[in-house]
Amino acid sequence: MQRDFFVESRSYDKLLRGTWRAYKLNGELQIGNEQAATGHDECIRLWLPAGTPMNWASGTRKLRNNCVQFFWPDRWYMLSAFYNEDSLIHTYANIIHPAQIMLDRLSYIDLDLSTLVKPDTSYEVLTQAEFDHMAATLHYDEQTRVSSLMALQTITSTIQRSIGLFAAVPHRLNLSQLHSTCNPS
Repeated sequence: MQRDFFVESRSYDKLLRGTWRAYKLNGELQIGNEQAATGHDECIRLWLPAGTPMNWASGTRKLRNNCVQFFWPDRWYMLSAFYNEDSLIHTYANIIHPAQIMLDRLSYIDLDLSTLVKPDTSYEVLTQAEFDHMAATLHYDEQTRVSSLMALQTITSTIQRSIGLFAAVPHRLNLSQLHSTCNPS
């Protein structure tokens, strides 16, 4: 399998922030010790091994850790889980305008609101002030502001109750499974 799934991140005013190529994982593939959960079957999971070039407006940087990204159609959030080799370090829950998902690519608008979630489910909302500033500066419409804050409430409620959404994030990856899927002989 080639790293042939293209991702682009844009700001609310449509400026390109970043692009990268990832491996799109088969929906049935067990990538670690994640729980099979209903409602996650429409989830797009992307594998970005350490060293993946991340092309940002400020320059290209290689990803330091392994990463699995999770996107759902029609949802106002996405997850990026980072791993030291196979062990979960933390997950970022980013509030986004729902991603436009196509066969071999996706594009999303980052709304500058994120939460850092640790494996023990402790969390911190990181960018509330940035969101407020960008919402005022870029004139986020009412639906975007309200939907973003509702998505943040969904994320924090899910973390507090330890159910649902974060069950899709494995605490341990099966690296041999990922490498054999992405680099077949």
